Amino acid sequence: MSRLTESQALLEVRAWKTELDAEYAHLPVREAVRKRLADAAKVAERLGFQYAPVVQPKITAVAETRAQYAAKRKR
Repeated sequence: MSRLTESQALLEVRAWKTELDAEYAHLPVREAVRKRLADAAKVAERLGFQYAPVVQPKITAVAETRAQYAAKRKR
């Protein structure tokens, strides 16, 4: 039976992931996600990445449900 070995790069990534997981493990999920996003934004800014402009779509029409599919009110 042959035994596969992992590359040094993969071992480093696994170590980083374990370290990061431990850093955020004590936080509730919502706070952990916010902290991770904030940390990622800081790193991106430090490395010189630029944000793409946010374009809000112009809504010209709204889909309406046909009467036969509309929810009926309970009285």
